[in-house]
Amino acid sequence: MFNIDDLAYINAYRKSMTSSGGSETREPIIFGKEVKEIVPFTLITLSDEQKFAVERAKKYALEQSIQNAVRKQMTQLQTQDMNNIKQTQALVLLSRIYVGSISFEIGEEEIRKAFSPYGPIKSIALSWDSALQKHKGFAFVEFEVPEAASLVLEQMNGFMIAGRGIKVGRPSNAPQTASLEAELRQDPSNKCRIYVAGVHPQLSEADIQTVFEAFGTVKSCSLEPDVKFGQPECNHKGYGWIEFETEEAAIAAVTNMNGFEIAHTLLRVGRAITPRNSSNSTSAALPTAAVAAAAASISARVSALEKENATDVARSFLREMAMRT
Repeated sequence: MFNIDDLAYINAYRKSMTSSGGSETREPIIFGKEVKEIVPFTLITLSDEQKFAVERAKKYALEQSIQNAVRKQMTQLQTQDMNNIKQTQALVLLSRIYVGSISFEIGEEEIRKAFSPYGPIKSIALSWDSALQKHKGFAFVEFEVPEAASLVLEQMNGFMIAGRGIKVGRPSNAPQTASLEAELRQDPSNKCRIYVAGVHPQLSEADIQTVFEAFGTVKSCSLEPDVKFGQPECNHKGYGWIEFETEEAAIAAVTNMNGFEIAHTLLRVGRAITPRNSSNSTSAALPTAAVAAAAASISARVSALEKENATDVARSFLREMAMRT
């Protein structure tokens, strides 16, 4: 509680501050008895035991921070790996077709010759009857790219080979391929891209780009490379992708150039299915392994540093104890 004299002094001080406008700097007034002098703040000196505990806490916090960052990154990479694996499986699934009603007079070579203009063939599994020593009239064909299989499904069903109209479709054990194909076609990288097959070996990327520039500006034209020793003129596999600036140009190119003859070879043209930056599961797994190795290396360095600091603190503590005794 303030007494009357204290209140009077406070009022007088306020009036003096008001009259002077508060522009002058005045020392603060402290009321009360036995006022202690304020000592400036200083850090206490840690003992060796406390220093050791602080260092351990720092190293633990550093290691936990590194582990959390690595764990988060590995989780993101694992999610990316799963997406890449699913995409790769979808591309493989869409690259397979069923071919039925095959004439018994033809074999694998004739089938390969009929389908290879649409894209490179990875394998042909022709059913075989060991008792009759002939095939059963159907086969499964797998292409290297799904675009080739899609074009075959569109254009080869009912095609006459050796006097018989073949039947082409998806394998019965491959359901929901239509939704998978539609989803891949909607990939942002495929919006303005088209697939081109049946390119003559003597034609270059520049030749193909010049032809397709009639439909719009071409951003890129890449043919799948196939460099063979002793045959420098065969520098591509006869298929590739073209990317336009607009989707309208891509649609116009597919409509007008599918079946167009260049250098006595019919072009097979369709919308792209394979994403531009698609990767297989093996290459996608490499970043995860690299992160794991880096994490192990960092953890090892932190542990080594912690042991080194702990040893130094322990030695200092032992020296101090020896001096005391």
